[in-house]
Amino acid sequence: MFMKSFSSHISTLVKPSDRILVAVSGGLDSVVLLDLLKKHGMNDLAIVHCNFQLRGKESDEDEKFVKTLAKSYDLPFFGKRFDTQSEQKKSKQSVQMIARNLRYTYFSDLLKKEKFDYVAIAHHADDQIETFFINLLRGSGIKGLRGMLPKREQIIRPLLKFSRQDLENYAVKNSLKYREDSTNSDDYYLRNNIRHHLIPCLETLDKLAKSSILQSMENLQDLETQSLQDLEILQNCGFSATQIRNVQKALGGQSGKQFLSKTHRATTHNGQLLIEPLFNVPTARITITLVNIENFILNTDSKIAQLDFDNLEFPLTLRRWKKGDFFVPFGGRGKQKLSDFFINQKLSRFEKERVWLLCSGENIVWVVGYRIDNRYKISAKTKRALIVETS
Repeated sequence: MFMKSFSSHISTLVKPSDRILVAVSGGLDSVVLLDLLKKHGMNDLAIVHCNFQLRGKESDEDEKFVKTLAKSYDLPFFGKRFDTQSEQKKSKQSVQMIARNLRYTYFSDLLKKEKFDYVAIAHHADDQIETFFINLLRGSGIKGLRGMLPKREQIIRPLLKFSRQDLENYAVKNSLKYREDSTNSDDYYLRNNIRHHLIPCLETLDKLAKSSILQSMENLQDLETQSLQDLEILQNCGFSATQIRNVQKALGGQSGKQFLSKTHRATTHNGQLLIEPLFNVPTARITITLVNIENFILNTDSKIAQLDFDNLEFPLTLRRWKKGDFFVPFGGRGKQKLSDFFINQKLSRFEKERVWLLCSGENIVWVVGYRIDNRYKISAKTKRALIVETS
């Protein structure tokens, strides 16, 4: 089942013909990833290993193990040693950040030089959750809290959908050997502290804590995607950088806030962004038919109003709504403010501004396209019906 799920997922990230550089540290995660890719049928694979020389003999043994692993799979091996501590002395950054920058720079160079399509990294779901809390404690925004993406430019992370327990089970079932990093048990590192203490504590409160956190991270990824799409649209519609920042801040607040560029306006509505041209003037097109009641056929389409002709005062007029307007909604007994009716219909500011009202004298007989006034409905006393239809 695990292999089937992985094969289905990896097929959404890469093609069988793609050349994949697999980052292998020698630990459980990367060894399992390598084996999965090989068994999935990815034929053009190579292994890359970084020795940061931070754990003395243990680091060298890791490198030796990965070289042997490459031979056993009959795959090309690329490796590089880094004097990470010397690099760290030149910078104010942490050793972990220095190592990360060295690693990804090396990967990028190899991708170009050896013409690989992607580098595969073995981050899994538990890493994702740990990253969430690390970034939460740093006061990160959406980008940090949504975690790592399964695919970004030439980096793929095929294991983000799977837990460490999934990988451990796979390794046991397939008799895979791997190296244990001694620093993984050291609570000096924030990530390890989160792994060993915070997450188990959360699981005592809710056994589904991990899956709930991952679902929240997926929601944030969706929100970020929508935000990027909105950003591009706003830029194309002439909004300034300051306006765009104000729009993004307003999205989490009250609906109906409006922002104007020279050509467009943007309005917030229930956490969404609505954009339209300033000079977009909507029109109303209606057709009117008078029928005798014996020829009347009931129609419940909201785009059709069926009215008692003899209750109407002519001429009928069309107008926009204004504050204080009310009518008696069909099926109701009492008056309702049009503003409340719009709220019940969940109409945005744009949609409300597009609404036309068909009026008889001072009374609204039809909120065009939505609801007729109950006082003008067809009844048993009706002799003639006026059928009004909008397109």
